[in-house]
Amino acid sequence: MKDYDTTTVASTTTRWQKIEICKHPKYGNQLVINDDLQISESDRSYNVAMVCPLLSLESFPRVAILGGGDGGVLHELIETDRIYNRGLKKAIMLEIDEEVIRLSKEHLPAISNSAFDHPKAEVIIGDVLKLINSYENLDAIIYDLTIDPVREDQTRAEFLNELMQKVARSLKPGGILNMQCCGTQSYDPETGIYRKEIMTDIKNALINDFHNFLEQRVFIPSFGEAWTFLAAERKGG
Repeated sequence: MKDYDTTTVASTTTRWQKIEICKHPKYGNQLVINDDLQISESDRSYNVAMVCPLLSLESFPRVAILGGGDGGVLHELIETDRIYNRGLKKAIMLEIDEEVIRLSKEHLPAISNSAFDHPKAEVIIGDVLKLINSYENLDAIIYDLTIDPVREDQTRAEFLNELMQKVARSLKPGGILNMQCCGTQSYDPETGIYRKEIMTDIKNALINDFHNFLEQRVFIPSFGEAWTFLAAERKGG
């Protein structure tokens, strides 16, 4: 949720969404999409949580990031490989809205730390739901997208089932998927949705193709609560 005590630094509306960069006195600059807070300069813990399960792999030469237009996950992936030497050759970021990247580069450089210009980074603009079909035998996929349906005629369960089948086909056996899920409160009064419903939909969408689930609950400063992340291994490894 957007904090209306913040100052708006930049704002634009694209064919996809409304994007704002806001400045918070405590958490720094923030990316807000459709009035929903995505990340703040204070929130490295979010990006660490998105990347750290990949360290269970001996190597991850090819990794795709779905979404993540602020560049924080991209930076953390490249930095994790630098420190732990996991043989990263290509970090592929698939993002639908180029304006998110442009505004993040300009106003949130502390989050991406020039990761967009790194020689191992490959940034592709387009519909992630279609682009993911072009990849196979990836070592890992980091899912930094919404878990809500993008079409009005779909339920969350239908959306996740369709997308996770595509994700599974793009991963090699034994490859890792890690995804952001939802907050850790049992009930969200803003949306009227119970956390248990969301996690059930996610796990049901994964259970046929994935196993060895690992759930993290990590406090994100500007969210004001712990956030749930779920990692799983593609079956067959």
